[in-house]
Amino acid sequence: MKKFFKRFWVFIPLILAVAMYFILPHFPAVCEYVFSRGLFKLITVPIGFVASLIPISLTELLAVLALPALVTVIAVFAVKLAKSRHRRKTLLKAGKFTAGFLSIACFMYMVCHGVNYYRYPIETLMNLDTSQKTPDDLYNACVILAQGAAQAREELEIPDSEPFTFSESLYTELSRANDGYKQLVSEYPFLWTSILRVKPVILSEPWSYTGITGMYFPLFAECNANTAQPDYAIPFTAAHESAHSRGIAFENECNFLAFLSCINSTYPEYRYSGYMEAFVYCSNALYSYDPELWRGTQQYLTNGMYLDFSAMNEYIDSYKGKVSEVSETVNDTFIKVQGVEDGVFSYDRVTELILAYYARSKM
Repeated sequence: MKKFFKRFWVFIPLILAVAMYFILPHFPAVCEYVFSRGLFKLITVPIGFVASLIPISLTELLAVLALPALVTVIAVFAVKLAKSRHRRKTLLKAGKFTAGFLSIACFMYMVCHGVNYYRYPIETLMNLDTSQKTPDDLYNACVILAQGAAQAREELEIPDSEPFTFSESLYTELSRANDGYKQLVSEYPFLWTSILRVKPVILSEPWSYTGITGMYFPLFAECNANTAQPDYAIPFTAAHESAHSRGIAFENECNFLAFLSCINSTYPEYRYSGYMEAFVYCSNALYSYDPELWRGTQQYLTNGMYLDFSAMNEYIDSYKGKVSEVSETVNDTFIKVQGVEDGVFSYDRVTELILAYYARSKM
């Protein structure tokens, strides 16, 4: 037995990860209170706190160094194998090391992010009624969002003839992502974290070809934002990635919390970003239901808001191509593997949560 354990212990983390993947979806209460509010916080909060003290993106650094590091390791191994008198033993050791590394990585991913897909949904945790709403409800939400964005932009004192730009540095703006969560945490303590900042990605320009505007890397508990996108959208992205660091896995739920935290922020640029991004989701949904009602919402958009929407459309169009298509396919597959049937389209389901939020506000 000892001999068997000595040979195959490296697969134990992988076995645990696979067991969690198949068993935990049937036990949301265990996921909620043992993992998402327990083990997840216990591991990621201190890791994320330390990582956030470092100003550069560790995720980006890892991505840049991964390929040369892999090539170096393979080269060193090839030399060692060529000089070895016991090549079979050397190969087995290398295989065991690789298997152990991947096994531990799979287990850490499940604990640091994967299990959060199986916790209670945000509508349960926040007591939201996500039953189907009418097109009129959607229209009213669009009006509220457009008016909120217009007011926030006015507070920013940006001329209506100019697109939105930050008045502070990117580092300063990204450090404000937690501000809007303070009120939410007081009402929903499960959203607490000690992660201090969202990191700007230096290579945001080439990263834009993937179509990805933000990334949360679970093993570092690190939030990253693509800063090549128009400035007005960056606060929402930062708040979205921050939601992941607080134990929320589903993309639509992160979008919803990004919206809520932004509109509760003391900083008008965050309120503007939250209202603008939420308007895009809701107005797109309204257009698919009733184009005539959708046209009625356009009167509430200011010229400055149109400029910002145009800047985003130009940004998206300029980076479209094969890379973005492959990236979307990979992201879609990854999300579906987590049990989310609609993959990347799940981002759009934030509309249901926004409507539920405004419906509750009327009560």
